[in-house]
Amino acid sequence: MMTFLRPLPLPRPLSLLAIARPFSSTCLAYEGAQQRANKQPSPPSKPTSRSKIATSPRQIKRGSPPIPDISEPLPYHVHRTPSQQLPVYQLAKRGGNLLLTRLRKIDGDITKLKLHLQQALDLRPEEISVNQLTRHIHIKKE
Repeated sequence: MMTFLRPLPLPRPLSLLAIARPFSSTCLAYEGAQQRANKQPSPPSKPTSRSKIATSPRQIKRGSPPIPDISEPLPYHVHRTPSQQLPVYQLAKRGGNLLLTRLRKIDGDITKLKLHLQQALDLRPEEISVNQLTRHIHIKKE
């Protein structure tokens, strides 16, 4: 008897959705990029009284860090979790006295990512560390 030739049951519907999810999200992202590329630029609008415009150098300095140039690819990539979240986790060590943030799922040049994070978050070198074995970045909080 050849029992290894028996028919297999159909896969569960949720497993089919998990398999099809990466393809559908990339297709939607591609369609959205095409729509944005085909869209005509709108004329600049006048600032309203409610819009916040940075007027002093101090306000400009406190703003978000500059957006990196997207024309050249970055030497690293952070993969998302299955639920499409970034793999950033908060840890409490030493009874809650030491707070850490762990960044996981990093591919590529991890030291370059460490330097970019250090510059963007304005951290001292002793506040951020890299575990080369697990490829995690730990950020200490005070």
